[in-house]
Amino acid sequence: MKARAAALWLLAAACAAPRPVLPVDEQLALVELALREGRLEDASTLLRQVRRRAPRDAAAAAWSATLAAMLWDDDLAVHEQQVAVREARAAGADAGVVATLRGRLGDYLFQAGRWWECAAPLTEGAVEASATRRRAFAAIAATLPFLRKLAGPLLTEQALLPGDAPEMVCGVADRQRPFAIDTGTSMTTVARAFAEELGVVGLQPAGDAIDGSGRQLVVAVGVLPQFVIGDIEVGATPVLVVDDAALSLRDLHGGPERVPRGVLGLDLVAACRLTLDPERRSVVLELPRGLPDAGSVQCVRAEGRCLVPVLVEGVRLWFVLDSGASHSSLTTAGLCRLPGGERRAVPTFRRVRGVGGSSLAVREVRDLVLQCSEARFESVSLPIVERGGAGRFPVHGVLGRDVLGQCRVTLDRGRLRLTTLS
Repeated sequence: MKARAAALWLLAAACAAPRPVLPVDEQLALVELALREGRLEDASTLLRQVRRRAPRDAAAAAWSATLAAMLWDDDLAVHEQQVAVREARAAGADAGVVATLRGRLGDYLFQAGRWWECAAPLTEGAVEASATRRRAFAAIAATLPFLRKLAGPLLTEQALLPGDAPEMVCGVADRQRPFAIDTGTSMTTVARAFAEELGVVGLQPAGDAIDGSGRQLVVAVGVLPQFVIGDIEVGATPVLVVDDAALSLRDLHGGPERVPRGVLGLDLVAACRLTLDPERRSVVLELPRGLPDAGSVQCVRAEGRCLVPVLVEGVRLWFVLDSGASHSSLTTAGLCRLPGGERRAVPTFRRVRGVGGSSLAVREVRDLVLQCSEARFESVSLPIVERGGAGRFPVHGVLGRDVLGQCRVTLDRGRLRLTTLS
């Protein structure tokens, strides 16, 4: 009897004993896997544990910076990347590793609008595939203000212009021009002929970029002087410049269509609180102040896209918030996540437009129920449209104007609120 009690005590003690801690690189591999599968909370929890256990590990700090940038916390991303650079140097890391870390620091600084600080790390990190882009961004950063700083009224409401995508009037010096508002575009972009008309300066070849539909584009980067959005003075602003055809809303059968020549991307949209109100036919821009957790959802910024969590028949999927897309859609990865998977898709033939062009869908899933934030949509049909290659975070679909046009859309500091119109 005493032996059995002792055995039970030993078994209980063994069960209560802490599990062996995995090496840091294996824990970071689990973080990466969680992100690739869209398990944001799991990745955050794992990474907090790694940072607490290995506060001087350069790779852990770099992953912490990556996650902070994905969660729209630019200052934290910069801080953690600076830690990664410092710890890599202290550990005697190879010069190539340090240069890569420095280049990523420059990317985060540029994204945060801390332009004067980013030129040196961008130049040092101009290696391998990122060399052309980082050199170009470093060159224009030297001509930009020390820091992006918006000026003017605390709030401005402007009319949404009629068109295929929501548009509003913006100004450059004394010229007023319509710009499409495209939350699916990473950076404010203008067509080449429009750039000449607006007086874009300091144009630098910046290599290739991938647009929202996965196409590869040749891009340049320059500076748009004295830019004004509504009543808000943005000042000198970096912009991507692409060939005119890249921004065409092309008809696959050759018919003429409206062509937006300039697009407000996430870089400027994310610097404000943006509200698109189809009922008032207006766009409201305010100083960012955040949205309460209740009634809003946390977005993820990945590969230059804003991804929002959408419940589709009870399954959480990640959709690109894309005010420039004509129609919401599913990717093949999203289709596979649904109950029933591939069996749910039925034949169709429909065209889906975006600011960058058109896609043709030959399959769709019908009668779906979608829920995001405070909005619920029933009997929704989603065509199957691919949205670029797999990245660090999954893309399961797109929320386009067919859905967003039924809502008041508010985006502020990486949180989204959708409110169904009455």
